Amino acid sequence: MKRFVTTFLLLCAALLSFAQNQQFERLYLFPDFTVGHIQFYNGSTVNVKMNFDARGQKIYYYDGETLMEMTNLPAIKTLTVQDRIFVVREGLLCEVFDNEKGPVLVNWKFKNVNKGSKGALGTTTQGKVEVLSSLDFGHTTYSTANPGKLEGKGVHSAEVWERKNDNTYFVPLDDQWYRIKTLKDLYTAFPAQAAQLKSYAKSNYLTMIKAEDAFKIIDYLQTLLTE
Repeated sequence: MKRFVTTFLLLCAALLSFAQNQQFERLYLFPDFTVGHIQFYNGSTVNVKMNFDARGQKIYYYDGETLMEMTNLPAIKTLTVQDRIFVVREGLLCEVFDNEKGPVLVNWKFKNVNKGSKGALGTTTQGKVEVLSSLDFGHTTYSTANPGKLEGKGVHSAEVWERKNDNTYFVPLDDQWYRIKTLKDLYTAFPAQAAQLKSYAKSNYLTMIKAEDAFKIIDYLQTLLTE
C-alpha cells in the first residue's frame, strides 16, 4: 500500500511538472534557429543564429555552441530574418507588415492554454487542440522544430493544450502609433470609426484573439482611414 501511494504521488508530481512545462516552456516564433541580421542604433551590425521566444518575449542566439539570451532589446534598430523585418516598439519586438494602406507592427506572443483532459473515445474539448504526450520522466526534451510538443517516451499524459495568440498590434495615424490588443482598444483609439468597426466585427464574427481576424479588422480600419 505504501509503495502504491508513493508511486501515485510521483505520478502526480510528474504530471504537474508536465503542465508547468506547457505553461512556461519557450514557444519559438521560427521553426528552427535561423541566421538573423541585427542592426543596432549605435551603427554596429551582427549576424547571429537566433530565434525569438514568443512566450517569454526574448531573443536567444548561439555564441559558438552556447545558447545565450540577448538582453539589450531596446538597442536594436532592425532585425532581418530572411525576408521578414522586425523593429522594437515600446520595448516589444514587432514584425513589420506594409501595404498600400499603411504599415502595421505585430508583436507575436504565444501561450499554451489548458483545455482539460482527453475524453472517452478520443474526444476533446471544442477547437483546434494538440495532445502533448509521450513523457519519459526525467528525460523530457523540448522540440524547437515543433515547439508545441514535448518529446520522449514512456508514460502518457491525457492533457490537451491549445496554442493561442496574445499579440499586440501597432497602427499609425498622424505620426502616432496606437497600441491595440483588444477590440475595445481599437474603438477607443479610433472613435470616429468605432461604430463601423463594431458593425464589421459583429457581422463577420471577428475578434482580436485570432491573428487572421485581427488582420481583417485592421485592414478594414485602414480602408476607413484612407477614404
